[in-house]
Parts: sequence; C-alpha cells; structure tokens
Amino acid sequence: MTFRAVDLVVMQHALAQHGAFSRSQVLADGGTDDLIRRRREAGTWITKADGVYALPAVPPSWMQSLWIACLATSVGAVVSHEGAAALHGLATFRPGPVVVTVPHGDSRLDGLAVVHQSRNLPDEHVVAKAGLPVTSVARTIADLATFCRRARLDFVIDDTVAAKLVTDEELLVCCQTVARRGRLGSRMLRSILAQRSPGETPPDGRFEALLLRVLRRGGLPRPVLQYPLPGRERPEGIVDAVYVEERIIIECDSRRYHTRKRDFAVDRERDIVSTLAGWRTLRFTWDDLTKRPAWVIDCVRRALDQRAA
Repeated sequence: MTFRAVDLVVMQHALAQHGAFSRSQVLADGGTDDLIRRRREAGTWITKADGVYALPAVPPSWMQSLWIACLATSVGAVVSHEGAAALHGLATFRPGPVVVTVPHGDSRLDGLAVVHQSRNLPDEHVVAKAGLPVTSVARTIADLATFCRRARLDFVIDDTVAAKLVTDEELLVCCQTVARRGRLGSRMLRSILAQRSPGETPPDGRFEALLLRVLRRGGLPRPVLQYPLPGRERPEGIVDAVYVEERIIIECDSRRYHTRKRDFAVDRERDIVSTLAGWRTLRFTWDDLTKRPAWVIDCVRRALDQRAA
C-alpha cells in the first residue's frame, strides 16, 4: 500500500474519532514508523500523546480528548464516572472532565485524564457510546456514588429512570456486583435503592423527577406517583403524585400539555371531581419547581400540616 493510500485510510479513522488516531492503527493500515516520522515533521500529523496523533485541521474538543485518553493506553481504558455521565446525558453532568477507568495504573495517561483503577469491571458493565468504550448507565451511577452527595445522586437516579435510560432492577443488579463493603458510596447507594421498593412507581418523566427532588430537598416525604384519579368509582386517568392519607394531589403542569383550551377544561373537571371526593389539588409549573422551589416546598408543607391538624 502506498503512503498516499495509507493517508486516506488513516484520515477515515481520524474523522470517525474526532481527529485522533494511534500508532497501532497506522501500522495496522499498512503504515510504518518512518511514515509517522515524516508526517509529524511536515506537521500533517501532530502528536497528542505517546503513540497518539491528530489531524491539525480538526480542532481540539472534549470528545477528541476522550479518544486520546482511550487510544493512549493498551490496557483497555473505559470512559467512566463524570465523563461517562456526560456522554450518557445524565442530569447535572456536562462535558468537561476526561475520566477513565483502567484495570491497573498506566503512567502514559498522566495529564491526559483522571484515572480510576478497578479490577471489577465485567464486560456487561461496558457499552459503546459514540464509538468509545463507556461504562453502562447502571455502572456509571454506581461509580458516581463514590463521590456524589446523596441529594444529587437521588435526583440523578430519579431522572435517569424517568428518561428510561436504566431500570431499578438494572441498578440493583449492578449494585450487588460492585457495592462491596468498604467501597466509597456503597452504603448510600444501597440505602437509596432500598427506598425504591420493587412495588414503587418510578417517576414518569423528568418533570416528576424534578418534583421529587424539590420535595426531598425540603425534607418532605415522598408521595405516591401515578395514582388513579380520585373521585370516581372507576377512575379515568391518573394524577402525577398524591399523599394518600392526607388526600392531597400534586399535579405537574407543563406548558406543552396544559395551555390548550381543551386541556385546561379537562384539568378543571378533574380538580372538581377530586375536590368533591374530599381531595385537595396543588398544581405546579416547571417555572415553579426551577425558579421558586422554596415556595413549592412551603405550599406542600402547609397543605400537609393543615390536613394533619
């Protein structure tokens, strides 16, 4: 294969990997160390790490940094922790940190990534995401438990289950695999999953997950989610959340589904039916939950106190 042909194949690799590629890939494509030397001297390829290069035409990025970290080691680096959380789109995590897990230390990654070591990373805990090896959503959450505060981890789990990225059962299985005694966050993770009993309804969407986070922040008890609409012998539809003993309904009104005239009329009918059955309905918007959560907490607490009096 001619050097020109090798250049074309390497470019295809690089473009699929956000501009990054490795020496081993060049050699596998028919290139040589002499070709690598020539391209580096000409500035056609630039060195990013030991045995890892990039095309200068592709600007540096977070994704490129992830690729460089994974290509720079032969021990099998896997994007994990904050890096995996951002790749999976988990709530409160954004692209930024380059974090990987390896079976054992590798000095070649110094300065390229935050490196965690684990001898307990089975194949079922690794998935492909954007072409990269990444810890699964369940394993990522288990890893986040090692440094996240409980409130944040609680919200991440609620939100991730609501988005159908993982199930409670998958989290429980993963926890049983990795949450050994002495591992940071193991006790907290077990406690959170224990509260999510097998019969408990998960939040139906991120709106309800946010509601649970706000209530939890205020020290309020968790309501029952997706409860049959009170006030009919054969209830039609469900309500978002209820406190059963106090007979309080909480509804999350999104702008998309609760501004049309017909939807407004349906909501009012549901409120009247439940009121006649002795229930009180509290309706909150996305802005209420995000911009004035303290007010939401105060409203719910006062309603619970009045019903308890």
